[in-house]
Amino acid sequence: MVLRVWLPDRPGALGAVASRVGAVKGDVVGIDVVERDGGVAIDELVVDLADDSLLDLMLAEIRQVDGVGVEEVHRDAGAPADPAAGALAAAGRIMGAKDPDELAQVLVDQARALVGSDWASLLASDRPAVLAASGPAPHHSWLGAFRDGLAGDVEGPLDPVLLAVAAAGADLLLGRQSRPMRGRERDRLVGLVELASTRWEELTIGSSRRYHPSGGSPTQGALGGRSL
Repeated sequence: MVLRVWLPDRPGALGAVASRVGAVKGDVVGIDVVERDGGVAIDELVVDLADDSLLDLMLAEIRQVDGVGVEEVHRDAGAPADPAAGALAAAGRIMGAKDPDELAQVLVDQARALVGSDWASLLASDRPAVLAASGPAPHHSWLGAFRDGLAGDVEGPLDPVLLAVAAAGADLLLGRQSRPMRGRERDRLVGLVELASTRWEELTIGSSRRYHPSGGSPTQGALGGRSL
């Protein structure tokens, strides 16, 4: 399971939390610092707990550490023990995409997995079309309104992220209800999008070289999209 905790950004604080986890026979198998600001660190701990019935006891133990608070806890069997390794694996899949359609799907799948979001969608910038989606995304009318800055007070996902994928002429949107996106997570998404945009340029150039302007057929279906 994954714990997100707030703790004083000082030596020994994280060790004290890990000690409390160990006191209930839990094992911290992964640590990710998702934000640091104003003397406070927000860490995500991937914990292997021998028995789920010990969860409440473990949380009570952690809350006894001075200055520590538990923001959120969730079960995620796919959470990587090493977030850096997860990011590298996502980058490898992006660079391995063979065509724009595959790349669009790989991007939303990997972006969603990278930050554990509930959903991710890739929208064309110039028309109301979904190029790829992963997970149960909000209604297309909300996505379009948010992208265009018109969502206002309409109920939607908590703290969604919007990133432009310039080379694809598209925008990546993703979000989750359980917890907001933190600085380190947003940075990783920015890096993934920049890499995907570079790969799009490579695929576009490669495709144009395969077809002479005076003959041959253009690539069919590349990022054709689904009408909303």
